[in-house]
Amino acid sequence: MRKLLSVLLLCCLMTSILGMPIVSAEEPYHITMAYVGNEQPDMDKVVVAINELTLAELNMTFDVIQLGWGEYAQRQQLMLTGNDDLDIFSVFFQHAIGYINNGYLVNEADYIYEYGKGIIDFMGEDVATGGAVNGFIYGTPANKESASLSGIVMRKDVVDKYDIDVTSIQTYEDLTPVFEKIHAGEPNMILLAGTNLVNQVESWDLLFDGFGVLSDGGQSTTVVNRYETDEYVRRVSLIREWYEAGYIMLDAATTTESSSNLVKAGNTFAYLSPIKPGFLIQEEKVTGYELVTAYIENANYLYSSSVNFFNWAIAANSKDPAKAMQFLNFAYTNSDFMNLINWGIEGEHYVFVDESKTIIDFPEGVDAMSARYNLNIGWQLPNQFIAHVWNGNPPDIWAQYQAFNDSATKSKAFGFIYDSSSVMDELVALNNVADQYLNALATGSVDPVTVLPQLNAALYAAGLQKVIDEKQAQLDAWLATR
Repeated sequence: MRKLLSVLLLCCLMTSILGMPIVSAEEPYHITMAYVGNEQPDMDKVVVAINELTLAELNMTFDVIQLGWGEYAQRQQLMLTGNDDLDIFSVFFQHAIGYINNGYLVNEADYIYEYGKGIIDFMGEDVATGGAVNGFIYGTPANKESASLSGIVMRKDVVDKYDIDVTSIQTYEDLTPVFEKIHAGEPNMILLAGTNLVNQVESWDLLFDGFGVLSDGGQSTTVVNRYETDEYVRRVSLIREWYEAGYIMLDAATTTESSSNLVKAGNTFAYLSPIKPGFLIQEEKVTGYELVTAYIENANYLYSSSVNFFNWAIAANSKDPAKAMQFLNFAYTNSDFMNLINWGIEGEHYVFVDESKTIIDFPEGVDAMSARYNLNIGWQLPNQFIAHVWNGNPPDIWAQYQAFNDSATKSKAFGFIYDSSSVMDELVALNNVADQYLNALATGSVDPVTVLPQLNAALYAAGLQKVIDEKQAQLDAWLATR
């Protein structure tokens, strides 16, 4: 219905402007795109505007299928198995292998070099074609900040009160005297929130699932058990000391409250987090506090798993994969499309607030609650780096993101994605083991001297060595082709 409405409205518009019907050498191709996001009341209106653009630029009409966060995996599966109209959609990495093996995807390697040159030019060939398993390119990655630099986020008022030298904080161990000093004056304050206290500062290339990793940010090419590395043992031992000293909340392993919300509540000092350009602006809005940060371990690496967290794939359902690739190339390189799909229509859904027409905000009288269109999922869409910047971010935020990515050291396995199909049963069992042990270890809630050997024994019993061996064999074969 939306497709028919869009085309009819656009035909009427063009007829009234030109005084004659639209004439084309060929019938417009219809593109159907699916993404994961929240429902927008004015989606039909925005789709009409996008159709005007795509007809003029590509001789294509356009429609979207919006998938809710709680339903997207099931609905995607039904669309792909039911041969529904679908050309392009976002694939989260955990589904990629299954989709490839079930024949749900088109191999973009057959099309990207001819029809996706703009993507390659913008992102670089290694990134644009890196979403590949055994040479099968399942999708092109969304252009976002992908480096792994992480650290501690702290309330500035507490830092100032206790005269904390933020520049002195460079390792996990450097946090101990900071916590000691604040705890002496604020014995009831939670000093460190979160459940991912060990792995948030990512010093391993997880090779996607974390069962068999590369140490030193992927500078080693030997696949090992992360939970037996000196780095992991060092961290869980220290975090256990913090827990016993009262720095970490007692129910840290089971809480479902976000760290930023715990800070907002007023009795939490800090949490660990990835720290990207513009991060503090975002977090200060959420927490209501002025914040300061310090990088921990300075582990700034770039992994295939972070770049290819969600990619844009061409569905096997597509009636013309070459046209779908042409549309993807358009989506990655056309700022008008990116602004329409993410922000809506200028003057109605957003307005410029600076003379250079770079920064946008809601029109007067509109906010996030009353907005009829504000998709705001640039990190999932093809290329947010060519779109307008939302108010509150620096005007050069996209350049900062690009510099952030460029500054990272690439893992030696960058571009490698292993085929896990032969170890799927083991991965299910390994995830069950991880669910049983990891949160407790990563929050200091249990003694690693006792529990860490139990974890490793359970992992090997569940098939960890088979997964490690499979990853190593595939990685060695891949490295031999570099």
